Amino acid sequence: MKVFDMIKMCLQNLTRRKSRTILTVLGVVIGCCAIVTMMSIGYGVQNSQQIMLEGMGDLTLIQVYPGGGNSKLDDAAIKKFQNIANVDVAIGKYQLNNIGMEIYAGDNKRYQMQWAQVVGINEDAMEKFGFELISGSFPKEKYEVLAGQFTAYNLMDTQRPEGHNMVDRWSAMNTMNPETGYYEYNPDAELPAPYLDLQGQTLTLDLYSYENPDQKKTQEIKVSGVVKEDYNKDYATSEGFIFVTTDLLAIQKLIYPSSTQMITYNEIYVKARDISQVADIEKEIKKMGYSTYSMESVRKPLEEEARKQQMMLGGLGAVSLFVAALGITNTMIMSISERTREIGVMKALGCYLGNIRAVFLMEAGFIGLIGGVIGGALSFIISVVMNVLTNEAVKGMEINSLETLWTMITTAMAPENSPMSIIPLWLYGFAIVFSIIIGLGSGFYPANKAVHISAMEAIKRE
Repeated sequence: MKVFDMIKMCLQNLTRRKSRTILTVLGVVIGCCAIVTMMSIGYGVQNSQQIMLEGMGDLTLIQVYPGGGNSKLDDAAIKKFQNIANVDVAIGKYQLNNIGMEIYAGDNKRYQMQWAQVVGINEDAMEKFGFELISGSFPKEKYEVLAGQFTAYNLMDTQRPEGHNMVDRWSAMNTMNPETGYYEYNPDAELPAPYLDLQGQTLTLDLYSYENPDQKKTQEIKVSGVVKEDYNKDYATSEGFIFVTTDLLAIQKLIYPSSTQMITYNEIYVKARDISQVADIEKEIKKMGYSTYSMESVRKPLEEEARKQQMMLGGLGAVSLFVAALGITNTMIMSISERTREIGVMKALGCYLGNIRAVFLMEAGFIGLIGGVIGGALSFIISVVMNVLTNEAVKGMEINSLETLWTMITTAMAPENSPMSIIPLWLYGFAIVFSIIIGLGSGFYPANKAVHISAMEAIKRE
């Protein structure tokens, strides 16, 4: 028997008892839909956790501290960390020791800053470290620096009266929520312009030791770029300056001429190429005698918890599909019982047993396929409805046209907006394939039973 003939016979048999076939397919649809929807909720939870962790900092960064003994944070340590497999870059962070500074800008030193966070970073690692430039470029010349996103707001205008000589950005970034009655921080708020844009400005540093504050040295620096605030990389990205380490060492030498040029870093950051490699890199660093900290200690338990939730929710959906499998088995047994004479005729005409088995397995597989496809489509619709009804990003949106409806749907489904349900494309394919396998598995016993029916007995039966 040709494959085309078997497919034709299969479809004819399925449409012979339409109501029974529809009810059996419906069972598979419900089971498939339950698995996909339940697992999609698990993926939604996992995505929300990932967004929360990314908001806390770069998940690929490992902070390294001295662990006691001879575990110094120096250039030799950076080279050792850099040689660990899957390390993207190792960066030393250096800070001034026992040195104060006043910072001036503008004509006749009109604008003054009495304090700023200052940190030194290896010049060759600045760009790899992941600083995000808002404007300008990375330092290329001596005494070029990066300014933090909000450093300019710390400038005081010496020609204005006390109490009114600084631009207040905090009032704009903290606004009252009328629903809760509390002030809420809004990092995306529109801010008033600072007195001076630091990009491209030449600043004057008045430097002094805390032992001799009256003996000041002067050094000029130029702001080559402004970086986006990222506390995970350093507080200086918010309200400070990022120097090249060698320039910061020169400033240290300016105030303390007898200080050694040997660099001992306050901490070293190691950046992995991928999140999945952080744990192995951390293990290697600890073997060298150093202490470490990364978001892996937070991410791993959350990831395991999300995986358990997915398995639990997927298991609940699988119960529905198991019930659907019993329905397929029941349908196929009833079909064989009704078609006993037909099976006998097929055998009498010399039809191969394998072809008879294939016809019944094909019917069961088709039920699984149809149920899987419809179940996947229905799961998508349910996912869209859940996300539109629960996502904060679409609250207040009005539906005036198909375009606004589509905008609402795409906004609610966007992973960055923490949707309740996320369905990866592979999950649709898995659900369909799994439904087909369930159908074939459920049809195996009835198909085998059809093969073993006696041709003579089957033909005799009315």
